[in-house]
Amino acid sequence: MSLKREQTRARILQAAWQLFHERGYQDTSTRAIARAAGVADGTVFSHFETKLEILKAGIIVRIEDVIEQADRRLSASTPAQRLLHYAEYLYPFYAENAEFSRELFKELLWQQDDLRPQIEAFIRKLFPKPPAERDLLYGHILMDCYFMTLLEGLGDTEYSASRMLDRLERKLAYFGSEDGAD
Repeated sequence: MSLKREQTRARILQAAWQLFHERGYQDTSTRAIARAAGVADGTVFSHFETKLEILKAGIIVRIEDVIEQADRRLSASTPAQRLLHYAEYLYPFYAENAEFSRELFKELLWQQDDLRPQIEAFIRKLFPKPPAERDLLYGHILMDCYFMTLLEGLGDTEYSASRMLDRLERKLAYFGSEDGAD
């Protein structure tokens, strides 16, 4: 991708994120995003097929930043402990951006393949050494616990990151003796 194209894409994402926060996701049009980014309406669609794609790309960029912060402070050794560590950073992000998170997950539940590369890469982060096939299966179980807890939390009228973390910790306790995956 050319530098100019990358810069335009970044301007669109920045403008969209700001408008989503100011107006809400539903009340932000792609036309408004184009105006705020200083590009033609068609330019938005040359970078993103839909408004949902803009939201997804914006959230992924921010999640990558959150994960980098968590990586710098990672000291947990077991996969479950590592998952809890990352959840301590990610759940607050999702709670602070609950409207966007709910919108994104509502759509992505039916399009999980879109995030498969990110999920697979995240599962590998849960293991201190390259995971064996058995470990990857365990990693998927951990991720199911993570996402189910997140979805429950986002659906709760009194959601909070701390409540989600408590729920996740209780779920992971059921796997306590399995956590020493090879």
